[in-house]
Order: sequence, then C-alpha cells, then structure tokens
Amino acid sequence: MSTSLLSFRLCCVAILASASAAFAQVAPATPKPSLTAPAAAGDKNKPWPFSKPAAGASKTTSPGAAAVLPTAPPPREVPLVEKAFEQLTSQEVSDYGKKALAINALKWKHAETENFLLHYRRATEAQKVAREVEYDLYYIATTLGATKERYSRKSHVYVFEDEDEWKQFLAILSVPKWSASFARGDELYLNVRREGGGFGSQTLAHETSHAVVARLFPGKRWPLWLNEGFAEYMGGASIAARKGQSVKRFQGRLEMAEMPLSTLESLTDYPSDNDAVGQLYQSSEKFIRFLMNELPKDRIVAFIDAILAGKKMQEAVLEVYGDKLKDWDAFTKRYERFSK
Repeated sequence: MSTSLLSFRLCCVAILASASAAFAQVAPATPKPSLTAPAAAGDKNKPWPFSKPAAGASKTTSPGAAAVLPTAPPPREVPLVEKAFEQLTSQEVSDYGKKALAINALKWKHAETENFLLHYRRATEAQKVAREVEYDLYYIATTLGATKERYSRKSHVYVFEDEDEWKQFLAILSVPKWSASFARGDELYLNVRREGGGFGSQTLAHETSHAVVARLFPGKRWPLWLNEGFAEYMGGASIAARKGQSVKRFQGRLEMAEMPLSTLESLTDYPSDNDAVGQLYQSSEKFIRFLMNELPKDRIVAFIDAILAGKKMQEAVLEVYGDKLKDWDAFTKRYERFSK
C-alpha cells in the first residue's frame, strides 16, 4: 500500500476521533486509487476519475437471494432533475449538511434521483455521481437481499468540486484539511476534485456501501472488521459487476492482508500505526472476499445477521458455512492459502 493511500486511510481516524460523539453510524473516509492517472494539482481541466460503464453492463446480474432481487439494475444514464431546494421531496438536513450548504450558499444547486438527493456546484459532477451511486446502491442492496422497501428513504449527497471549499468545510468540522471523502450515517460527503487524485469509482462504491448499511441496518453498529471489510470488497465488486468483469480480475492483490483473525476480530478502533491501518483494511477485505468467492455467496446475509446477533467470528462461520467445512482449523487453513 502506498504512503499516499495510507495517509488517506488515516483520515478516518482523525474524523472519528474529532467527532465520535456526533456519529451514530459513522463510515470513515477510505479513498481508493483513481482508475485514471490524476492530472497535476490545480489543473481545472483534469479528467473525471470515474470510468464509464461498459456497454451491456445493465445486463449484469448480482449475487444474492434471487427471490428478492429487483427486476433490473438502474438505467445506464440516470436522469438528474434539478430543483429548487424547497421542491426536494425532503428538506430535512443533518447538522453536517447544514454546515456544508452554508458555504457559499447561493452557489449550491440541488437535484434528486430515485434514491438520492444531490447538492452540487456543477451538473457535470452531479450527473456522474448520480449514475454510479444509483448502481452501487442497487448492487449492494441486492447483495444484502434487500427489497426496495427497505431503502426507500432518500439519502443526501454533497458533491464538492472545489478544493478550497472542501477545506473550508473540514475546518468547520475541526478535522484535518487532508481528510478525504466520507460517509456519515446514510449521507455522502464527496470531494471529487481532490488535489493529487484519490477519488474515483472505488471510493464512491466504498462510501456508498457504508451509507447503504446505515440505511438497511438502522441502529446496528457493525464490528470494525466487518464494516470495513464489506465496504472494501463492495468497492471493487460493484464496479466489476457494472462493467461485466470478474471480481477476481478487477480487484488488486492484498499484500498487507496478514493480520491474524483473532487480532482482526478484537479491534474496536482504528490503529494509529500506518502499517496496522493497511493490515486492518486489507485483512478485513480478504476475509469478506474469501466468504464471497470461496463459499456460497448467498449466505453472506445470514453470516452478517449472526455477527450482529453477538456471535463470534468462529461461531458464525461454522453456523452458516458448517456444511462446507470440516471444522474451524480447516477453514483457517483454506483462508490462509487464499489470496484472490
């Protein structure tokens, strides 16, 4: 993991430490490398980091319980209907949202899609966010076996495309100015023009995963390893599904996924050491990836439910996947050999 990526990871620690009392279900910032090479800092014409969906991507099916799958993914081009703030279907804004909208208030524009309320400066950025966030929501909710009724409430998305305004927003929150995009509850705060890159489709899918979890499991706090591992896995899996690719081919190697499962499970807060942060994220992703790629993927919901019911990792694994495993020792041996 590069030094720059590790610094992005550490912003989650800063956000959590500075505002933990205000976070009911916090999804810390965890940007992923851009899918395209970032332009030089300060270049106003730098390319958008999101890759366009592949032709035919809408035909991609998603894992999950077939009985509850939506009939089809969202359309490739999601309509973005600009409205006055007073015309939005919901004007209920959180404390963070109010602080964001107070920055150069008259410049904010507003629109909504089927599942999101977007606040932005330029329609170009908002349209691209809308296109991908709608698919991410569909894919993640489908993976979790959720019907439309479970995520019917629209979430707010704040799209910053000016680095100075983003830093001003962070200063109001009293968090480091190098902090990156993040989710808070089911809301998204995105810095799409981050200096030096660091924002792209994987970042958006990761943070959307946190927001979807907050929607589908209100009042439930996931263990740290499960929360980040699921979001890390979904960050690549959603894009792979949208582009018709294999998740194994799309996702990169996990060179730092070496944290013992007992240590991983015991963590209740983010480490302060850079290497430990990298190990936490990559080891968590490796565990979820193993469950999704090597064992019946449609059982992930039952596994999550078992963990949220208070069962330990070993107990939940053997309860949900026991017919596929001889015992815990056999599971750990297979897991240790697993890399893709």
